[in-house]
Order: sequence, then C-alpha cells, then structure tokens
Amino acid sequence: MPMSLDRVVVILMSSVLGCVVAGPGMIRGLIGLRWRQPVRHEDCPPLMPLHQSKQGTPTMGGVLVLGVAIVVAAGFGGFAHPRGWAIVSGILGLGVVGLIDDWLKLRSPHANGLRCLPKLVSALAVGGLVGFAVADPRSASQSVGVPWLGSRVDLGWLWVPAAAVVVAGCAHAVNLTDGMDGLAAGCLALAFGTLGVVGFLTHDLPVTVWSVSLAGACLGFLWFNAFPASVFLGDVGSLGLGGALGVLAILADAMLALVLVGGIFVAEAASVMLQVASYRWRNKRRIFRVAPLHHHFQLGGIPEHKLVVRFWIVGLLLAVLGLTAVAHS
Repeated sequence: MPMSLDRVVVILMSSVLGCVVAGPGMIRGLIGLRWRQPVRHEDCPPLMPLHQSKQGTPTMGGVLVLGVAIVVAAGFGGFAHPRGWAIVSGILGLGVVGLIDDWLKLRSPHANGLRCLPKLVSALAVGGLVGFAVADPRSASQSVGVPWLGSRVDLGWLWVPAAAVVVAGCAHAVNLTDGMDGLAAGCLALAFGTLGVVGFLTHDLPVTVWSVSLAGACLGFLWFNAFPASVFLGDVGSLGLGGALGVLAILADAMLALVLVGGIFVAEAASVMLQVASYRWRNKRRIFRVAPLHHHFQLGGIPEHKLVVRFWIVGLLLAVLGLTAVAHS
C-alpha cells in the first residue's frame, strides 16, 4: 500500500523533533560520563591545532541519532516487512563496531581504537550477512540497475560479496568524512533524503520509512553538531549511519547510483586511497596536502564553516543527479 506524503512528513518531523528534544539531556549525560573527544598524538602536525580546539567536546552522539531513528521507524511500521529487520541489522551491526572503537579510544592514553583490519573484516561480515538475508534467487533482487541505461546486470553468486563491499565501503567512507562540524550529518541527511524519495516514488515502505527517519534524525542532530559543535557523532554514529546508507541503497536498487547519491563520501574515501597509494608507490610524494579531502581544502585556507556548507551544496547537486540515475536505471 502506497504511503501518503502526509505520513512521510510526520515521520521526518518526528525524527527531527526527537533529536532536538532529547539532545540536551544526551549531551549532559555524555559530559557526566566524561565521554569526550580524544586527540590522537600521531595526527598530521598541521592539523593538530585544529584538532586540539575540538578536544573535550562530547562524543558518541551517534547513539542519539540511531536510537531516535530506530524508535521512529518502529512506530511507523519499519518492522512490518522482513527487510526492515535487515536494515536495523546493518545499523546495529556497524553501530556496535563503532561503539567498541569509540570505547577503546576513550580508554587508551593515545586515543587508539580498533585496528583497521578487524574493523574492515567486521564491516564486511555485516554487509555480507545483510546481502545474504535480502537475496532471493527467484526475483530480480540479485541484479543491479545500471544508471541511465535502463538495463540490469545479474550478479549471481557475486551478490553477497558486492553487498558486503557496498555496506563496508559506505560505512568507512562516512567515517572518514566525519571530521568537521556538521559535515557528515548534513551529507547523510541529503543522501538518506534522496533514498527516501526513491522509496516513496516506488512505493517501497521499508526504504521510505527508514530513509526518512534517518534523514530526520541527522537533521535534528545538526541542531547540536553544526559549527561550533556541541557534540560529535563518534564512530558509533558514522559507522552505524554509513552501514544504514549502504543497506538502504541495496534495497532501493541504487547500489551503483550510490556513487552519486553519496558522492561526497566517495570523494573522501578516494582521496585517502589515492594519498596512501601515491605515498607508497611514488617515493613518498603526496597528491593532497593531507587526506581526507576536506582537510586538504581546510589547510588551503578555507574556514571550516564555509567549507562544510560548500560540501553540502555539492552533496545536494550530486544527490539530485543520483536521483535521476536511479529513476532511469
């Protein structure tokens, strides 16, 4: 049964207001627990003054975003379809990985969290399990639409590995983007909103409910996370929300279009990979001043608040382009 536009608006407003109302209490709780942003001493020296200024800000605010989104989605039928359970599995699976990472950073004198390999393997495992759960050989669920070409590619046995890569890649890309006040949350709101439009137009209830609920929660979180931030997402938020974005893109048949819908995240992750490859294989030569990409521009002299808004603008344009890609795939 198609969902009415009025109901979509109510879901969005409920998530926004849920975060705005619960936010102050959550921030006070984080301060009371002394869950404050640590600073890694190994960070790039030019960035240390910028990072030092953020030290002491409450972190792990992603618990608020994920919690509100799940409660609102549950209240509007988010678990009425089995695919809703797949979505929340991706959220909680990656959220727990991020929570462990945050906890280790808070307890370590050098702010060291999970090592890269265990974090990556865990994300791939969550993505693979979700891909296996939503696969149905009797339908077209194991094929992907090619943007603008109106054709499909049957992945067959590659479906589960592809889903694992999409979910893990998306989670880590969002994690890399979460380095400036409001940057990741704002771009996530745009990406989730785009997938919500896709779900609404295709009458996909689980995709619509969860995408809109997550978009609203990210918008509500921006009330506190916008420059200068009163609270940070933490890895629990960035990994959990990134995992949710990957799962929703798979369910919305936007696996390939996600490159555009989440274009900012793709660019951030690509900048890190290119920087590492260049440093290793080009005699320690760098492409960017520092990676991820937002810090490259920041060291170029662009103020943080202006840079974040510019990234939002680019993210909006890419999201609209991605919407046309999904519509014609």
